[in-house]
Amino acid sequence: MKDLSTWINMKTLQTGKIAIGNDFLGRKKIIQEIDSYLGMSQSVVLTAPRRYGKSSIIAEIVNRNTYHLKIISVDIMKIHSKRALAEHIIDEAYGAIGIKGIIKKLQESSIEFFKTLMNHLTSIKLTIDDISIETTDKLLKETNEDKLLEYALELPEQIAAKIGQKFLFIIDEFGEIDKLQSKNELIETMRTVFQVQQNVLFIFAGSQYALMTKIFIDKDSAFHKFAVQIEVPVMKAKDFQQKFKEVFYAKEVSIPSDFAELVEEISQGIPYYMVRVAQQVLIDALLKGEMNTYCFSIRAAALKVFKKEQSYFAAELSKFRGKKHDMTTLKALSLGKNHTQELEKHGVSRQNANAIVKTLLLTGVIEKKSNKYIITDPFLRRYVSKL
Repeated sequence: MKDLSTWINMKTLQTGKIAIGNDFLGRKKIIQEIDSYLGMSQSVVLTAPRRYGKSSIIAEIVNRNTYHLKIISVDIMKIHSKRALAEHIIDEAYGAIGIKGIIKKLQESSIEFFKTLMNHLTSIKLTIDDISIETTDKLLKETNEDKLLEYALELPEQIAAKIGQKFLFIIDEFGEIDKLQSKNELIETMRTVFQVQQNVLFIFAGSQYALMTKIFIDKDSAFHKFAVQIEVPVMKAKDFQQKFKEVFYAKEVSIPSDFAELVEEISQGIPYYMVRVAQQVLIDALLKGEMNTYCFSIRAAALKVFKKEQSYFAAELSKFRGKKHDMTTLKALSLGKNHTQELEKHGVSRQNANAIVKTLLLTGVIEKKSNKYIITDPFLRRYVSKL
């Protein structure tokens, strides 16, 4: 058997990084679907619970960039104010045409920067007026963040029209937009700006299916019918079968013929867990010096993965701290019980029980499948059941 130093340099499995190119597995159909819509200048809403590989799908779309679009990307999860959002969009818009770090450089206002800028603009046949540098500089000093943000939202269209090339504007974790707004005013501003843009396509992505549906599908929403909604499905054993064989074979460790199917079953097709469980099986075999793995190896590995994820589960549930009825509902669902009946034991009416479920749906921690509410993450479900 190869020692660990040799193994580290070989083909392996990993999580925690975006998978693109040769590391991007399966998902051929959904990539083709998104690409086809973009080819028709149709914006897309991509919904998937966390750990379904949504970020890798987006990264692969960008990596392929079939239509040679200029890319702007923002993760709302990492943005904490309207000004921060505006500045990020401005940096991304100028960065897409080769002007990196525009905000910092405008603040420094060095002669060297403007000299380099003029040379770059000349090389791409643009002027300072074409890309609104002076307006950008002026508005960055603006104390009214709403005015700055509206300008930032308009900027990609202005630049795209000047360079004669379309932009792809990716907004990840769009469901988190509520933390930046009150009474949906930011969403309404975005729709007002975006709906007239002819040179910018959008991919909105979010982890909360119910919330994303509310924003983009409900007829009273500002974004009603603005984009086509695409749900990211779970993955199948066939998506990982060849990869698992190659990786385990390279480490001289055998696996059962139905290894991928067993991993899919225990991970319920969630790609993060499929990789983590397979990864743990391999680690266990290598550390024990074993050349064979069995069905019980997968169960043992899944239990280890579950234990290692408990700090993540605790953090996920911390948002419900102090919300006794939310936790009662989650506990009931984790045990397969009727949540309404359980809440009635605590004096909660059926109407309020339904309101609690609706709120939980918007967070993305639960979903509705076949007329039944379940905790989306199967490992989290097990964790809650043991609380």
